[in-house]
Amino acid sequence: MRLSSSALASVEYHLSPVLEYGQMKSCRKSDSIVLIGMAGVGKSTIGRLLADALGFAFTDLDEYIRTKNGHTVQEIIDRKGEAALPRIEEQRLYEVDLARRVVAPGGSIVYRPDLMEYLRRHAVLVYLDDSIENIEKRLTNATTRGIVGLKSKSLRQIYDERKPLYSRYADITVDCRGKSGGQIVSETLQGYATLRSQLSGKCG
Repeated sequence: MRLSSSALASVEYHLSPVLEYGQMKSCRKSDSIVLIGMAGVGKSTIGRLLADALGFAFTDLDEYIRTKNGHTVQEIIDRKGEAALPRIEEQRLYEVDLARRVVAPGGSIVYRPDLMEYLRRHAVLVYLDDSIENIEKRLTNATTRGIVGLKSKSLRQIYDERKPLYSRYADITVDCRGKSGGQIVSETLQGYATLRSQLSGKCG
C-alpha cells in the first residue's frame, strides 16, 4: 500500500530533528516503536497488532507497572497522588529493553521531558491522534483508567493540554479519525517503513 502524501510529509518533517542526535542513535531508534497519545485512542490494541506484524515483542506499560508495583495505575493515583504516577511510569519505562519492541505507555509520560527525549533517541515515536469526541465516547470508564489530571480537569482540558506535546515529540503522526484498527496499523507500518528507509540511507 502506498504511503499517502500527507503521511509522507509528516515523516519527512520530523526526520531532520531526529537526525540531529547523531547517526548511531538514529540507526538504533529504528528498531523499536513507542506509541503516544491519549487514553482511549487504542495504543494497546494497535501496539499488539504492530508487534505481531513486525515480529517484535510488546509491552503494555500499565500492565508492566501492575506486575512490578502490585497495583493498577488508578490504584497508584488513589494511594499516592497523581504526581506519583508519571514518576513511576518513567522509572519502569527506563527498565524496558526497547530493542525490537513496541511499547504502549500511559498518556501522561509526555509530562516527563527527560524521558521523552530519551525515547526520541532510542525509538520511533508514533502519535495516534484522534478527536476528543471519539475519545470521550470510548472512555466510559475514564475515572478508573488512571488518567493523570482528571481529578482537577476535564478530559477535554487534558486533551487540549497534551495534544501539542504529543505533536512536538512525534516522529510519525497517524490520524485515527474514522479509521478501523487495520487501517491505523497499515498507515503506521507505511510511515515506519518510510522512516526506517530514510534512516538506513543516512546510516549507510
